[in-house]
Amino acid sequence: MEEELMQIKNSAVSMIIEAVDQKELEEIKLQFLGRSGRLTLTLKEITKLPKEKRPEIGILANDVKRVIEETLENQMSNLKSQKSHEIKKRIDTTAPGIKPNLGHLHPMTQVLYEVVEVFKSLGFQAADGPEIETDHYNFEALNIPKDHPARDTQQTLYLDTRNSKVTPGDIILRTQTSAMQGRIMEKVKPPLRVIVPGKNFRYEQVDASHGFEFWQVEGFLVDTNVRLTDLFGTIDYVLRKLMGKDVKLKFATTNFPFVEPGVDTYISCTVCGGRGCSFCKYSGWSEIMPAGMIHPNVLKAVGYNSQKVSGFAFAIGLSRLVTLRYQMDDLRLLTNPDMRILEQF
Repeated sequence: MEEELMQIKNSAVSMIIEAVDQKELEEIKLQFLGRSGRLTLTLKEITKLPKEKRPEIGILANDVKRVIEETLENQMSNLKSQKSHEIKKRIDTTAPGIKPNLGHLHPMTQVLYEVVEVFKSLGFQAADGPEIETDHYNFEALNIPKDHPARDTQQTLYLDTRNSKVTPGDIILRTQTSAMQGRIMEKVKPPLRVIVPGKNFRYEQVDASHGFEFWQVEGFLVDTNVRLTDLFGTIDYVLRKLMGKDVKLKFATTNFPFVEPGVDTYISCTVCGGRGCSFCKYSGWSEIMPAGMIHPNVLKAVGYNSQKVSGFAFAIGLSRLVTLRYQMDDLRLLTNPDMRILEQF
């Protein structure tokens, strides 16, 4: 049996050294060390030897097995090293790799964060509210009763409440983030300074400067001795921080049921440089920030004493602000998924 074990060792070592890949080594391992391998079957025959011969043959068999396993391991290591060297020859590891695409914030989000930071520097706190709103907070708490003509200009989207306990027409998609005025003022006593960024929805004809879904940043301040000049100063400061100190602004009187007096803020159209284009309806100016002094009825509706406190409110058209900020000629570009557009920001 000694001679047979030596033949197995020599044969296995010779085949292992000549192996050229990992698959061939695995086959050699099975051929000699597998369940039906030559060495495995030979080891089973040791029990048939005389007792005095078994220890000597057992030592030799273990030595043969050890030599085969070590040779397999060394050859496996050599083949891996050789393969790695060949790969390095074919591939220039010093060449730069493929640069992965990195995402970034949407332009709407970028400008929104800037708006929030500007108002935080003025002591305002940011709040959030539901996009599905009640008629009460969206209209009635803002001095817009059910028969008020201003409702016709809102182009409201109503939710289907059939087969529910909700009064028809009571649940809507909010048309303005001003709906958060009542919700917040009911819970917080003055003084307060709040901004409310968020999406609004109106059934409107979509064009270069209008959309049925748009972003606003509602803001309001309530305190003692708040005047219209405080509102003008705030608007002027904020828009110059966001659009540059040389931006041209103008104010015009307007009418909103929840403010008295009401003002409209216009910014010189950055798309055409004030010359007139489809975005500004060829006027050279774009409405950017309707505002005004909070109507006493709104203050009374939330339990404030309108004789002791006053306040102002405004609503930045964020979608329009972003469009003007980047001199786009169509706010629909903000919802366009074309990467050629988004990668510019």
